[in-house]
Parts: sequence; structure tokens; C-alpha cells
Amino acid sequence: MNSSRNLLVLGVTGQVGKLVAKNLKRTGANFSVGSRRKANLEELADQFGASRFIDLDDPRTFDEALKNITGIFLITGYTVDMLVQSKSLIDAAKRNGVNHIVHLGAFTRDHDVYATVFAWHQMIEAYLRDSGVAWTNLHPNMFMQSFLSVWSIKGGLYSAYTSKAIGFTALEDVTAAAAVILMEGPQKHTGKDYWFSADVLTPHQVAETLSTATGRKFTAAVRKAEGFQNDAVQSGLAFEPAYAKGGFELFGQVEDGRMAYIGSVADDTNKLLGREPLL
Repeated sequence: MNSSRNLLVLGVTGQVGKLVAKNLKRTGANFSVGSRRKANLEELADQFGASRFIDLDDPRTFDEALKNITGIFLITGYTVDMLVQSKSLIDAAKRNGVNHIVHLGAFTRDHDVYATVFAWHQMIEAYLRDSGVAWTNLHPNMFMQSFLSVWSIKGGLYSAYTSKAIGFTALEDVTAAAAVILMEGPQKHTGKDYWFSADVLTPHQVAETLSTATGRKFTAAVRKAEGFQNDAVQSGLAFEPAYAKGGFELFGQVEDGRMAYIGSVADDTNKLLGREPLL
């Protein structure tokens, strides 16, 4: 571990950021977690060791939050606001001497990416590459934990929104890798793109896997892509409309072949962690 690193982890109220922070704490890394909710800062400091106030919608909070920080784990919400949030934070990072940004992106490729959120990630990555700050981009495919949510599995029925195969990764693999990259720093990881897609399954194979894992009988119901947008809104969960729209675009373009590459294996877990992926 590089003891000179002083890290800032964003997104700790979500699954990804929280697991990154837990991994860093487990290894004794020097880091703070960022939050826009001042009322939560004391609790977060108790949980992780240190916290800093930062509001991604208010760049005036960035300079204080980035004081003496050397590396950032950058994760944003899934609205168009992610563009200005990321740009302004990258600008502030450069201004404050941050020397490494680890960005959580999406499973994209160099061209022909039309799903909205995927394209937004590519715009952020392009700006980051040209910023002069050392960067590392993480490209996870579908998180198995998120994909197999409570609203897509009901009564032994697994609802899928494309008939085509999709690549999966484990949340634990990506977050463990992110922590390692943050600790080892830019000397080892600058200018690197890492991919996380360990297994590829059709909807019926997902149902078979669920049946084997749980001992219950699951079957797959393949629905049209529009169903994702409707189900996300009606699920009672706090889905951003842009996220629901992005899912509709993704599954539609996987189905018609424009984003068929989502159904491919490309995984750097072993390279980064020295073990096979969990899936």
C-alpha cells in the first residue's frame, strides 16, 4: 500500500461507494468519504474514520473538500447533471493538485454507443483524459446484485427485457479492484481502462442459475425493452427517470444488435486482485 495516498471516496450512501470505502478501511488506507448531507458527516466519520462535506451540484464546496487529497473515486448519479458535476470536479482536482482520479464508468466501447447514460460516461472519460490529471476508468458490465433486484424476480418468475445474452460482474469484484487501484495510485494505473464482465447469460440461463442457487424453480419471462422503464417507475424504488430511460435504451439496443457487445466476456479481476472473479 502507498502510505502517501490521501483519498476521497464519493457515493458512499450507495452500494458501490460504500463497498469501496469498506475495502479501504479494511486495509488501513488513509481516506475520507464525501457527502452533501452535513447532518450525516459525523455518522460517516464514525463509520469510516473521516468525512468531508462536498456537494457535487455546488463547485464552491470542492476546494475545501479536496484540500490535501491525492486521489478521488469519482461516481455520480445517472442524470445529465453527471456531465457538469464531473467536469467541475475534474477542474477542481487539477487546481488542487489531485494526481489521480478513478472513474466508475460503464461497459462501453470506442464507438457506436448510443444509450444515453453510456454516451455521457464516454464524454466524461474524454474530458478526464484531456485534463492533465492521471486517470483510471473502470468499465463494469451489469452488476448481478442490481440486475437481480426484488422487482425483477417475483414468485419464481425472472423478468428480462431482452432475449439476448448479457454480461455480468459482481459488485464485490469491482469495488475491491477500485480500492486496490486507489491505494496503488497513478504510478501503476494511470491511463488504464479496466473491464469487468466475467460471465455471459441469456435470460433462461439466469433463471436456471437462480433455480440451482436457491433450490426453487425459476422461469424467465422475456419482455420488451419498454417494460424496464415502466417497471422501474412502478417498483416503488427511487429510480431517476433518466436511469429508467437509459435502461430502456440499453435493452432495446442490445436486442436489435447495436449494443450486442454487452453480451461479451472481458474481465480484469484476476489481473488486479490475483484471483478469479466471483461469478
